[in-house]
Amino acid sequence: MIIIIPLCILIGLLAWRLRPHKHETRSSRIAIFATILPSAVMAIAAVAFQLRYNASGVISVAEASNSIFVAGLIFIGVGILVSICFALFRKKDITKSIGFGLCISFFITVVELGLLEWLGGV
Repeated sequence: MIIIIPLCILIGLLAWRLRPHKHETRSSRIAIFATILPSAVMAIAAVAFQLRYNASGVISVAEASNSIFVAGLIFIGVGILVSICFALFRKKDITKSIGFGLCISFFITVVELGLLEWLGGV
């Protein structure tokens, strides 16, 4: 937890720097949406599996929710690699949009981690 708070502050500053402007293109909006959507879907699925696991009367972290959480982290890693590829092709607006989407995905992942730990009783 000591590392998460400064990391969240750093990601917040980075998101402020990469925020979309009024003159953004359609491809920028699609890049933001395509970056945020997989993390959000994985977070919802992991919390749903954990809630279903808790409904059975067992208070611990479910293996299924752990696996889905790791899959969400893999999506963030793939987003970083895609952002690097677009940066190499000098697509500045798409690269900034993917970076902004990755910042939002990181916040979603941190909230998901907190919820899973709380629901798991850890």
